[in-house]
Amino acid sequence: MNPNYTTIITPLEPGRVEACRKYLRDTAEPRPAGDFLQCQPLFRFDRIASLHFCSFVVLDADSEFAPSLVFEATFDGPTDDFLGELLDVASKGIHEVYRHCTDYPSSGLAASQLIKEYLMRHDVGANTFFCGSPGRSVAQVKGESLVRNKIVSFLSSKWSSGEAIPARSSGFLEAVRRHVIRGQDDNRWAEQQAPIPREVRQRSWIVSSAIIAAFVIVCGTGIAVGAPFGLGPFVLHDHIIRASEQVTQMGASVGSFLTSWFPRVSNYITIEPAILHILIALSCIWLVVRIIELFLTSWTKNPHDQLFINRFPLQLAVIFRYTLIIFLVGSVVLAVIPGMTAARSEEVVGTQSGFWVSFVAAASITWRLLLLGVVLLVLNYWTTSLKLAVELRPYDAVRENVRRLLLDLDRFAMVIAVAVGALLIARHIPLGFGLQIATIMRSIVFAVFGIVAYGLIGILAFYAIGLAIFGVIRVLETGDKRRFADPSELIARAQENARKCTREEGGINRYQNHLASITAVKPGFVRRWLLRLALFVINLLSRFWFNRGELGGIPTILSARWVMIDGGRRLLFLDNFGGAWESYLNEFIDLAAVKGLNAIWSNTFVSAGGKRYGFPASKFLFWRGAQAEQPFKAYVRQSQVETIVWYGAYPTLGVININANTALRQSLFKPLSYGEIDAIFRNL
Repeated sequence: MNPNYTTIITPLEPGRVEACRKYLRDTAEPRPAGDFLQCQPLFRFDRIASLHFCSFVVLDADSEFAPSLVFEATFDGPTDDFLGELLDVASKGIHEVYRHCTDYPSSGLAASQLIKEYLMRHDVGANTFFCGSPGRSVAQVKGESLVRNKIVSFLSSKWSSGEAIPARSSGFLEAVRRHVIRGQDDNRWAEQQAPIPREVRQRSWIVSSAIIAAFVIVCGTGIAVGAPFGLGPFVLHDHIIRASEQVTQMGASVGSFLTSWFPRVSNYITIEPAILHILIALSCIWLVVRIIELFLTSWTKNPHDQLFINRFPLQLAVIFRYTLIIFLVGSVVLAVIPGMTAARSEEVVGTQSGFWVSFVAAASITWRLLLLGVVLLVLNYWTTSLKLAVELRPYDAVRENVRRLLLDLDRFAMVIAVAVGALLIARHIPLGFGLQIATIMRSIVFAVFGIVAYGLIGILAFYAIGLAIFGVIRVLETGDKRRFADPSELIARAQENARKCTREEGGINRYQNHLASITAVKPGFVRRWLLRLALFVINLLSRFWFNRGELGGIPTILSARWVMIDGGRRLLFLDNFGGAWESYLNEFIDLAAVKGLNAIWSNTFVSAGGKRYGFPASKFLFWRGAQAEQPFKAYVRQSQVETIVWYGAYPTLGVININANTALRQSLFKPLSYGEIDAIFRNL
């Protein structure tokens, strides 16, 4: 089960903001105590067994918004149970804090149920929530960390007295199982496999289902777009036939040209001329598209130069290439079908009896198949050589493109060789069986052609819609340069924001940190819609794809949430992360998450000194933006709000530590190879 969360935002009385802040700082902020946090008497967060993290933040008033108090928590189990436990261990402290709020019930301390209802009424949840270690309870995280520490201590002390050392690593593992786990009653729970959340366990199935659903939607869109133009299934079939005829004519011209240069090759070709010409034409088109794709790939190789205008034709080239591959495979199948029907029929009509004739025919097919096998081995050797070449010595852009093209041609030649072998075998399938298969295969091939054609129409329709949307986005981005000041001006103000960041990298926060950020959403329906869409998509990805410890390649986020508040006019970001603030933001800049970061915060702005500063300028929503390192960091500093109170149940553990401890537990009692056992002890 994934952790639950609550985000409680309550309005503060304008005249009591500083009093609330001082009370929280003096009576609620835990103090570092070794590897743990020592909670204060009125706020015993450590007595809540289900609590992972919690914090208090005050959002100050500005020209548009009244001051408010934010309490966020990440915990196991239902919200109602957590709030009940919170009031059991900190009822007086909670009462004193929320007395500073405008609509707090006056009889709160006398009736804890009223406080709970008040808190639940102000719970705004989150638009997007991410957990770096899904499915792990607080007890599991602490227990697995303790088991790991005991294993390390056992291995450090067991053989220090001169006791015989096991000859193999499996001996160490058996000793750990016997003495650390089974030999200690409080560790025997580690024999059981750790529970895995459904989203993680069924990740591949969920992703496959999503891909199928997306394909169905794309094909449905293609049918809907094609209907007004009279492109029904039967009409589309006729269009495919006519298109294949035109492609055949083009292939015939190319084939005639090749035959004039290599006249003897035609004596060895057993494929029908019409099918052969289609294969030649599609192969030539595929080759041209692949060359264009490789050129565009080298053009956009630097992630910082991957602008929309560069990526768009590359994506279309990739789509067309895979479409051509499907039509190529279908054409190969159509080339096999005549070998099972017409060619075999001629053999039946002209059958000559006698053992010698049968032997010659069998020998002929055998040596041809053996020859094809040799060709496949040579092509496979060439493929391996081309793959290893770049590992031994990196190529420049031109040579790398040539290598990729040769690799594709080599694979294509392997497909053709397999197709020829299939044709040779098909010629010797019994006639009745061949005719039956041929009828089914023709229907399947043309059905696939129709589905692919509708899919291509749907993809092009979505790309047309995307172009229109990105055009609107680009217009908004251009207008932002006039409406908002350049965020690079905020660099000079970064030092002024030091008060917000005093907890960073000091004491216990050397291991874990907390970041609170508040930004205003740029005005307009489109900006608000884009932000909600970005948060919705990232929330889905966080739950079903980024559920193995990383968010877009970032391995340091313990838990994070994005919340649109005040009717969608402001965005609140609350984040528990591991390591230093500077390195954490560098991960956003350098890794794939930068596109998601841009998609969210390019729709926001901050205010300072009477001016409004936009997020570093993005292009087509996803590109540039946060890649302007110093303006981006200054923007984050300006948006950052002081975290007055922060508590973490395991403040010295990072996401990598937590997930590694679970992996260690999972490995202790399952069959392992010697290499896997060695890996366990290397990772301790």
